[in-house]
Amino acid sequence: MKNRDGMRTAYCFTPDRAFFAPALRAIASLIEAEPDGGHEIVLVCEASDVPPGFDKLAGPLLDRIELLTVDFARFDKNLKASGRFSRAVFRRLFLDELLPARFQRIVSVDSDMLIVRPGLKRLETFDLGGRPLAAAFDMIFYMDFKGDALARQFQRTRRSLGLALDTPYFNAGLMAIDRAEWRRRALAEQVARALRDAPERFPFNEQDALNATLKGDFAPLSPRYNFMGDFFLLDLERRIEPIVLHFVNAPKPWELKLWRGEARFARDYRDWFAASPWPELAEAPSAPPWRRSRPPLTRVRQDFAKRLSLFIDRTRYIDGPLTL
Repeated sequence: MKNRDGMRTAYCFTPDRAFFAPALRAIASLIEAEPDGGHEIVLVCEASDVPPGFDKLAGPLLDRIELLTVDFARFDKNLKASGRFSRAVFRRLFLDELLPARFQRIVSVDSDMLIVRPGLKRLETFDLGGRPLAAAFDMIFYMDFKGDALARQFQRTRRSLGLALDTPYFNAGLMAIDRAEWRRRALAEQVARALRDAPERFPFNEQDALNATLKGDFAPLSPRYNFMGDFFLLDLERRIEPIVLHFVNAPKPWELKLWRGEARFARDYRDWFAASPWPELAEAPSAPPWRRSRPPLTRVRQDFAKRLSLFIDRTRYIDGPLTL
């Protein structure tokens, strides 16, 4: 049954211990952006991921969160994350098996995201056209419009996944999942099997395996729903007006002693942590290495922004057109 706004939807966050506090900041930002949204928020993790003090969260926030602790060993057995990723990246694959039956749609949200404008609620209402999920293109795909050495490396990665270069490749950090279609296609089983059989094929773990399995068969969201990576360097934020900011690279803006990006993001996390049950996370150096201004718009970045904008202008997204 649909409610008056759309599908009965679970907004899911799946952090490990290291990302638990940032996940709560992401949840708080969602509520701040859409205070009357009535989102059903589910925090899915293992019991050992929950730090002392969780029960001391401010009541209005704590009361909005359904905490679901799971032993993921029975789901991700023999799955090994690569690089800087932990095995928590696989958790989103198993949400269909874990969540109560009342949910028809699942919105999976990465812990390194901030929701900065209203609009996430719309994900409940989009027609996915028979596809199992909606997601935004990753910079691994968009980087083609820059054409540098990293772009060529990403092209080799996509070819190794069996993808043609014109096959869109999505970022799995935010996905709106049609639960029935996801289950009908047995996506969790297919992707987990691929990861177990040939983990070396998938340097970006479950994201690579999902893309290799779907081969472009997903509903495209605009960069409004996943504003990431080089987008922050191209002076496109004011024109795109993103709903979701995604800090995909390391270090993260809550790593206050390491972050060298824009100060506004570090200050956001610092201020929120200072009023949280974990004020020690707000400790910052007296002279932090944060940028006081936006990154310089070099000629290379200007050219990249023009080519990228032309592609975005002519692409059809399920949340509507973007004209840059």
